[in-house]
Amino acid sequence: MPRRQRRRRRGPTDYQGPRRAKPPFPINVIFNAKAFYIVFIVLIITSLAATAIARSSSGGKRSTVPEAEDRVTAEETPNNSLTFGAPAPTIDRSKSYLATIKTDKGDIKIDLAAAAPDTVNSFAFLAGNGFYNNTVFFYVDKQYAAQAGDPTCRKDAPGVCSGAGGPGYSLPLQNADAGRKQWDVVAPTLVQGGEDVSGSQFRILYRDDPRPNVKETVFGKVIDGTSILEGLSNLTPCSVAGTANCDRDLSSALIIKEIVVEPKVV
Repeated sequence: MPRRQRRRRRGPTDYQGPRRAKPPFPINVIFNAKAFYIVFIVLIITSLAATAIARSSSGGKRSTVPEAEDRVTAEETPNNSLTFGAPAPTIDRSKSYLATIKTDKGDIKIDLAAAAPDTVNSFAFLAGNGFYNNTVFFYVDKQYAAQAGDPTCRKDAPGVCSGAGGPGYSLPLQNADAGRKQWDVVAPTLVQGGEDVSGSQFRILYRDDPRPNVKETVFGKVIDGTSILEGLSNLTPCSVAGTANCDRDLSSALIIKEIVVEPKVV
């Protein structure tokens, strides 16, 4: 009788049933706990490194906003807060005006020129707003002129007298063909040969200025107080002259207490 052949059972290695499809990325990573933790740690390390690099790169660049100690003194003085886009109409242009510069050594009186109405109006506007109060004649050359009207130039200012400060605006050149004579009051141009003059700075001439290539707005003439100007000593702040042959101490400068502009009494 033939022997019955025994049927061999398939082991687990021979058949494991239908294979399951693997889940797509990244779900397969999430279900793989070990891989998930590794990816999570790598992400944290990368994030921390990026933050450190950003901080170090930003720390190397200086802010465009200056620090308080770097700001010019003018921003710390009451006068510099008086900056304007333009002077408001202040005078009646049909009238003549006188200005009195009240200083710590006496009064200087100026007959203002009707031929320069924009400059006279600006002078009256700034004077009425206290712009010139406690500023000084920061530059004096007895062979040329005494100059004032820079709000950064004050006797009590702890910083630099820049020699270039102003009210925030400039003015058009006017009455430039008038001869610049002794004791004339002129507004200097911002650039040599330019058509704009300083909105606040002015010079009082000690001598005639015959230079034909210089254009300035002549807007007044000193009619009283010339002895005060004659009694001044030469003064040149370091911001104007550089570090050589300059005056760091402005304590001897002529102080403007106030300027008053009023209609001329006929």
